[in-house]
Amino acid sequence: MRTNRTILLIEDKTNLSDTLRTLLEMHDFTVLLAENGEEGLRQARLNRPDLVISDIYMPVMNGYELLDTFQSDSTLRQIPVLMLTAKTGMEEVNKAMKKGAAGYVTKPFLFKKLHAVIRKILF
Repeated sequence: MRTNRTILLIEDKTNLSDTLRTLLEMHDFTVLLAENGEEGLRQARLNRPDLVISDIYMPVMNGYELLDTFQSDSTLRQIPVLMLTAKTGMEEVNKAMKKGAAGYVTKPFLFKKLHAVIRKILF
């Protein structure tokens, strides 16, 4: 099945972002990369992706600040943001969801699980 959907991946660990990009492209997604929240924000405004996948803890602008910025922008608010993070505590999950995250996947993860969450959000 061809998806032709664009995903913006905001992740400061290049080995993880490169691996994820390869896996997502194998599932027919177009993938844009950003290394921090500020760069991700620029990419989102420029490219209007169908989904943003963001880490929480990263330099310049963290995932919570990114969520706040998305929620306060009428155009970006329409783009779902999936948090992908090593933080597993319920308080972290609740904070992200209260700030408007469309989903929350913890690292380490199986790509199959991440793909299922992506499909649930997009389709």
